[in-house]
Order: sequence, then C-alpha cells, then structure tokens
Amino acid sequence: MKFQGTFGGRLAVAFLAGIAAVSSAQAAGLSASPSPVTVSARGGELAWRYITFTNNGPGYASNLAASISGGTHTSSLSIVYDTCTGARLAQGGTCTVRVQFEGACYVRAGTLDTWQLGMSSTEFPELYTQVNGTVTTKGCI
Repeated sequence: MKFQGTFGGRLAVAFLAGIAAVSSAQAAGLSASPSPVTVSARGGELAWRYITFTNNGPGYASNLAASISGGTHTSSLSIVYDTCTGARLAQGGTCTVRVQFEGACYVRAGTLDTWQLGMSSTEFPELYTQVNGTVTTKGCI
C-alpha cells in the first residue's frame, strides 16, 4: 500500500507494506492461555487448572506477581502453584500458575463464581484473565 501526502511543502511518499503482518502479530506485553479459564467441581470437592503466561515483549518482563480478585459466592479460588511470582521472563518466555477451585457445599448446582487472575510486571500493564468456577452438584451431605 502506498500513502502520498505533503510534509513541509514537499511531497512525501510512504510505503505501508507489512501492515497486515504487524496487526495480526501477538500483542505486546503479557498474554494468558487459556483465557478465559473454566473450572468446575462438585460441592465440597476440588478442581485445578493451569494457566500459562507468555511475555510477548518487547524486552523482559520482571517482578512478576500473580493475584486473584473477585468471587461473590462461598466457593473459593486460590493459587496453589506459581512459577511466575518473582520471575523475570525474557521475550518469548513463559511461566505457569495453577489455580484450585473449591466448590461450595450447599449452593445450587450450576452456581457460577467469577474471579480475575491478575499478572503484573514492572514493564507492562497488568494483565487480567477471567476464571469461571461452577459448582456442578451439591455435595458435603
């Protein structure tokens, strides 16, 4: 693609080759996979999911820190394994967080809780990925 215009009274021509390749590339900063995350368990039981975070650059992502916010019912979500917090990832590097969902004992089957799993770093804006936890059946009887 060719763009033509004037700059300072002179004709300026810019070739925009490769724009499609740039726009389809992975966004800069951190990304999470899977995203969103879905996990389900019977009431009173535990289920786990692994989430992989990738540094898409440019450069390093340092002082990584994982956090959880949200959740409105009595089910709980916690981080039980984390290779990200405190890590410094080179561009293209990955780390993993394992979350544990505990279904509440006496909630109605199908009750959904939603949390935000956050990943912060010194270099990039904080990334949030949604985690949905569903209680499949009542338990703890």
